[in-house]
Amino acid sequence: MKYRFLFLRKNYYIFYSILLLNLLNPFYAISSPKNNGDRETVFAMIERLMPGKSGFFLLRVIPGDGRDSFHIQSQNKKILIEGTNALSMAKGLSYYLKNYCHTTVSWYADDPVEIPKILPLVTKPVSESCRFENRFFMNYCTAGYTTLWWKWNDWQRLIDWMALNGINMPLAIQGQEYIWQRVWRKFGMTDKEIMDFFTGPSHLPWQRMGNLDRFLGPLPQSFIDNQFLLQKKILQRERTFGMKPILPAFAGHVPKDLKTLYPNIKITDLGSYDTGPENDAYFLDPMDSLFIRIQKAYLSEQQKLLGTDHLYGADPFNEMDPPSWEPTYLADVAKNIYSGMKAIDSQAVWVQMGWTFYDDRKHWTNPRLEAMIKAVPQNKMVLLDYFCERTEIWRLTDGFFNAPYVWCYLGNFGGNTQLAAPVLKVSKILPAAEQDPNKRNMTGIGATLEGFGVNDFMYEWLFDYAWNTDAENTGQWIKNYADSRCGNQDPIIESAWVKLLPLIYNDQVSGVGLGNIIQSEPMLKGHGYYSSLSNYDYKSLANILPSFLLANSVSRSNPNYLRDLVRLEKQVLVNLAVSFRDSIAKAYYAKDEKIFQKYTSLFSSLCDDVDRLVSTQHDLLLGNWIGQARDFGSTEAEKNYYEKDARVLITTWGGEDNVNTDYAAKDWSGLISTYYKTRWKLFFGYLKKTIKQGTEPDMKVFNKQRASFDWQWTSINQPVQSFITKPPGNAFEICEDLYKKWVLLL
Repeated sequence: MKYRFLFLRKNYYIFYSILLLNLLNPFYAISSPKNNGDRETVFAMIERLMPGKSGFFLLRVIPGDGRDSFHIQSQNKKILIEGTNALSMAKGLSYYLKNYCHTTVSWYADDPVEIPKILPLVTKPVSESCRFENRFFMNYCTAGYTTLWWKWNDWQRLIDWMALNGINMPLAIQGQEYIWQRVWRKFGMTDKEIMDFFTGPSHLPWQRMGNLDRFLGPLPQSFIDNQFLLQKKILQRERTFGMKPILPAFAGHVPKDLKTLYPNIKITDLGSYDTGPENDAYFLDPMDSLFIRIQKAYLSEQQKLLGTDHLYGADPFNEMDPPSWEPTYLADVAKNIYSGMKAIDSQAVWVQMGWTFYDDRKHWTNPRLEAMIKAVPQNKMVLLDYFCERTEIWRLTDGFFNAPYVWCYLGNFGGNTQLAAPVLKVSKILPAAEQDPNKRNMTGIGATLEGFGVNDFMYEWLFDYAWNTDAENTGQWIKNYADSRCGNQDPIIESAWVKLLPLIYNDQVSGVGLGNIIQSEPMLKGHGYYSSLSNYDYKSLANILPSFLLANSVSRSNPNYLRDLVRLEKQVLVNLAVSFRDSIAKAYYAKDEKIFQKYTSLFSSLCDDVDRLVSTQHDLLLGNWIGQARDFGSTEAEKNYYEKDARVLITTWGGEDNVNTDYAAKDWSGLISTYYKTRWKLFFGYLKKTIKQGTEPDMKVFNKQRASFDWQWTSINQPVQSFITKPPGNAFEICEDLYKKWVLLL
């Protein structure tokens, strides 16, 4: 009895000691498998980003008030990061890296994480809490314009980046073709019919959205299998961080061959983005009894293979007209789509992208949209207000008729590489939305970028704002950001970034086809449809460039600073191409062959120098894009297939003379020298033959030649070695040399 009494008394003291610690220290948490898992997840990320440094950190899970929160301070000469979960601790780590180590972690796996040899201690405890339940990230198109050829190493870094930025609602659409194969077999389709239905890898994002079929197919089985395995890894890692991935659901897009097996079904031809009628996509009427059967079959198979977090993306009418615009029909469509989801998952939440309602606002009137939204039970449909920097649809629809919605910044179309990100505008309209008494059911913020492009700081600002209201002070925020790019406090670079804000980061809404003259279809006046020029004072930007060249020695050794310098100088040089093209036009109409020759030579030389400049950055190399594509093939024939697929997406997009040519224009080394420059030289040669006439050139004739060249370029299987895959030379020295060469003309 004596020993039993002592044992009970000992446990009594332990229990009340733990209870007392919880009462006295709100940052203390009893260890649990979940808490340990969160800590292990973040420790593992620290080791990936900063090998050998995890021992300098202490991690602790703390209780919260329903909001994600973190607290950082120094303890025993280590960095203590406390958070309510893994994502919160990751966000705390990001705060420490940016504000104490003056570094940022890129979303590219090839970018090193620059940190001091001795990690600085936290001088003053910091706490932040997130004000938004949902933080969405990604776009269906990103799987084409950016992550198309990514493997696990690339995805692992991106997921780490998402965690560091507190993102908890990522779109996860990889590998769904593997599941669709199994589903279509159940409905009687042969393997050949299924394989013929799929597009090539580059156009899967648009097939998944129901915009086209078959183009550049059939899809290799090895690609289907590997993407499914990749998706399993992606989901496992995202869930480890506590993210809730949005998985695909059926929205009505079916193979045309299904009509042969089920002659009585009602399907509608929705076109194919100008890739030919053979590639037309078809939409199954949601009122057809087969519709819910397919929805159930797909979600059952997906849940069995991949699990679920109860969030499903379905977009039945993306950039296409529904069979009927009657509100009652649209309501029935929504009701049936959700009914199929709920039949498999009673907790299902439908996530609908709002691009459709922005892009075709003329047809998506309030009565039609309201009918569709209210056909789904309250809080079971979440709308992504897709392009808020241009138009906030929630304001036009009384807060989406009280349905939950996520305020989204888009910022990039097609992976375009121009400097444009309206941070000053967004820093005003986003807080205004958050504080609006009529905001209704605004549950979060998000980024719906089509491609990663070059303005990555804007996305970091967006997700920082979710935790840090001081981000509204963009002047101070950008100074801190400048320091994180330089590895130290560099007043000159800080000042230069502050000057950039009102010039190119103000009202420059990064709209569709934001490009430059070098990327444009050659012409003497205007620019190509998808090469809209930035609307700001080019001279003012050129005047800021010298400040970047005056960075201190620590900054100059930092690859993040060098990346920013290269991108700024690149923008200055491509802007210069406008004046060269205009001088060529004046000389042509004046029949001045000497001046014509002078400026066509200058234009060609400028193309060469921009190509050389961007070659210093790994993510601006055509060789990497093609090399990664070819790496997916195991035979020479497969490698050539993937290379063509990669070439088409970034140039013609579709077949010869497709309406989307140059939609995904990029300032990439190799692409400039072999594609953009070459077709300008073709144009100059064409003009040279008619300069003595001094009349308008016959652009119909030339554009046929240009379109023919464009398509031929997609089929040239040059050895991948002909395009560099590793940045050569010293980026700073190249920037200095090119600035000295062109400064008098800027």
